[in-house]
Parts: sequence; C-alpha cells; structure tokens
Amino acid sequence: MTVKPICSACQWWHFHPREGEEASAEQGVGYCRRFPPTRRENGIGAWPITFGSDWCGEYAERTGEAWQVGCAAASLR
Repeated sequence: MTVKPICSACQWWHFHPREGEEASAEQGVGYCRRFPPTRRENGIGAWPITFGSDWCGEYAERTGEAWQVGCAAASLR
C-alpha cells in the first residue's frame, strides 16, 4: 500500500479532533509540528493549523509507533 504524502500521514502532524469527530484524520484539522511554534499577529505562539489533506515539501512518513502515540494523544481530549 502506498501512503499519500499528505499531512494526515506525516510524522510531524498532530491530529486535533473536534468534539464528536471520528478518527478520520484526512478530513480533520491538526497541527504541523515540524518546526517550533511561531508568533502570530496577536503575539501568541502556535503551530500552523492544517487540514489532513494538505501537503508540503517537509513530508516524512509516519512510523507505526508515531501513529499510535498520535492516536493515543488525540483520544485523551
């Protein structure tokens, strides 16, 4: 199986499900944690927010271990 190089399959992406949302990360919203948070116009630092179907040139395939950690963290919310 070939993985699409999109945010939801990237090791740097953290899925942030909305209340009542299933684990369909590709259609969801999450944070790109490839680089440290940057300061926004309001002065607060934050990671970039992306859709699971977005993509960039920094893609790194998620390992099974990283996927489990991301899913476990998402289920705690």
